[in-house]
Amino acid sequence: MAPAFRIGTIGELCESNSPVTEKTIFFLETSGANCLRPRQACAIESAARTNPDMKIRVHMATSPPPGKPELDGGYGLDANCQSMDVLNRLDNVRIVREDLTRHLLGTPLEALLGGGGQFEKSQFSYQHLSDAVRIAMLHKSGGIYLDLDVVVLRSLGCLRNTAGEVRSPEYKAGIENGVLIFDKGHELLNQYMRLMEREYDPLGRESIGPLAFLKAAREFCGFDVCDGCNFGQLWVCRDNWNLTVLYTEAFYPIPFRNRERFYEPNFPLTELDNLQTSYVVHVYGAGHGAQVAPSSLYGFLAQRFCPAVYGAGHSKSRNKHKF
Repeated sequence: MAPAFRIGTIGELCESNSPVTEKTIFFLETSGANCLRPRQACAIESAARTNPDMKIRVHMATSPPPGKPELDGGYGLDANCQSMDVLNRLDNVRIVREDLTRHLLGTPLEALLGGGGQFEKSQFSYQHLSDAVRIAMLHKSGGIYLDLDVVVLRSLGCLRNTAGEVRSPEYKAGIENGVLIFDKGHELLNQYMRLMEREYDPLGRESIGPLAFLKAAREFCGFDVCDGCNFGQLWVCRDNWNLTVLYTEAFYPIPFRNRERFYEPNFPLTELDNLQTSYVVHVYGAGHGAQVAPSSLYGFLAQRFCPAVYGAGHSKSRNKHKF
């Protein structure tokens, strides 16, 4: 099925003569778990294989974050240390175990830490720490941040100061924060952190997530939620900082409301047509227990873009697959 849709034959979107700056791709695992789930490891393997010249860093918390986590149930949520073995064999991947809150020190978000700090009251501690730390790290060091529920299809080397649009017929356009590429010190990120610190709500799962990012970008770059916005362009923001908001298909080709399309046991090949201009596929629902059949779209992508992790999921004893 679709033999050309795999690494090496899928085709690149970054042109060979595109200027490429040295970047690091990084992921965050905020729960304090010792090992990753296979679907998380899939995201990392796909990034490493499609971007072999980039450093891939996986920052894993050494202890649970302050506050209370949001807990899920279902398939694919068990950590699997075999997946870690796969990643350790990839030359450009390194696992970094650390106190992730240290990245917030020296930023506006430091005010949310400490005894009695607002993060201590969080009801969605995994999500809130991830939302905060990704922005602090990008501001301090620059690079490419990716959520752990993605599959990377192509090189990301030509992208700079970029985020992705989300859009559907029912919803107005917005900007997601699951794929972010920024230069070190980008002032939009500083403005975003200041807004986070002011408006953080420990009871709101997305209080410092995409809507807050959109609000900061609106204030800094002059655009808003709207119908018909031409987001797929370069925006010149305050003080000559730039931001490119790419078309929806670049990172989020299947919207959240249609996430069941990732898991249907036999997907139509027309789904692959939607991915011809995608750098990354953000797989909504991957971390929330949906079952993945090998013949599903998610299973198809995993077998081609994270084959080692996917193969490690086979149970030799019962011929079952855990992914």
